Amino acid sequence: MIALPALSALIALACAAVVGRDLYHRPKPDRVAWLIAFALFAVAAATEVIGEAAGWDTLTVRIYYLTGAVLVVGYLALGQLYLVTPGKIGRVAPGAALLVTALAVSTVWGAPVDQARLDADGWDAITRTTGLTLLTVGVNSVGTLILIGGLIYSAVRFRQLGTMRNRMLGCLLIAGGTLAVAAGGTLTRLGSDQFLYIAMSVGIAMIFCGYLWTKVPDGAAFRPVRSKARQSAQPGLSRSPGIAFIEQMLATRSDIDLAELCREWSVPARAVDAFNRAEARRVWAFRVRLGSLAQAQFDDRPASLRLQLTELYFDVMTGDIGLLDRAPVGWHGGRDDESAVRTGTASVD
Repeated sequence: MIALPALSALIALACAAVVGRDLYHRPKPDRVAWLIAFALFAVAAATEVIGEAAGWDTLTVRIYYLTGAVLVVGYLALGQLYLVTPGKIGRVAPGAALLVTALAVSTVWGAPVDQARLDADGWDAITRTTGLTLLTVGVNSVGTLILIGGLIYSAVRFRQLGTMRNRMLGCLLIAGGTLAVAAGGTLTRLGSDQFLYIAMSVGIAMIFCGYLWTKVPDGAAFRPVRSKARQSAQPGLSRSPGIAFIEQMLATRSDIDLAELCREWSVPARAVDAFNRAEARRVWAFRVRLGSLAQAQFDDRPASLRLQLTELYFDVMTGDIGLLDRAPVGWHGGRDDESAVRTGTASVD
């Protein structure tokens, strides 16, 4: 029966298409890892369809085993690592991923395939050499631990800071989907290969839902309850109408929508990937006016968009009523007029 593996392939292709679109609009390393993972899953499921429909041969067995049994969990785990530890693994992760991939290709292609078992056993006809067994168990075990560890880390951060709620829920779905896929092979021992295909379809759908959930900002839908004294102690919690409006937009709109909103309000985008000194001072002056959650969402936006939002607030929303009606923490020297912020002459710690 090929309906279920074909469904798995279509779901995985749809997932890869969505991630690829996100990657095109805003390149991020975790999206590269997710795109590769979903593509590997699609190839594995498609190979299953080809093998069942046209018969298995040595090539389809090795492609299926490489993509479905060895690599896919590793790349899911890599995406999880980039998601929960952005910037901390960038130096080693690409090289490690390429090394493991090259080792997997070499090991799988070097493993013999029992031709006599192809018709009866399909991809299971590959001989599990010691090296192949160690590689498969190692990648899947470490990958699963990373996925579960990412879930625990996100849950702890959520409990401590009241943030990352949606990321925690996304990690839960990703880990659950990965475990569902892994359980498929065990379920086949109950007497039917269809259990594997059902687990694959359910698992990839859960993983994709988890990926989508991690993209949803926590925003105004969830805020930890703070006492009035604690709120007043936080310097960035100014609630002017402009700040409230921008915080709402940060929580609910994508980069493209935010940039278009700024353009509609007479602040077009500029092609910058870094600030000059005066711009950096203005961006910081705007950032400290945001709440802590909005600051995290602001920091995650591209530099050009952060500059647009800063100009939207200072040049459009505040206008002639004064930019520094309440001096942000870290600004000194009594220069509280608009020109100090525009020229970058305000002193900063």
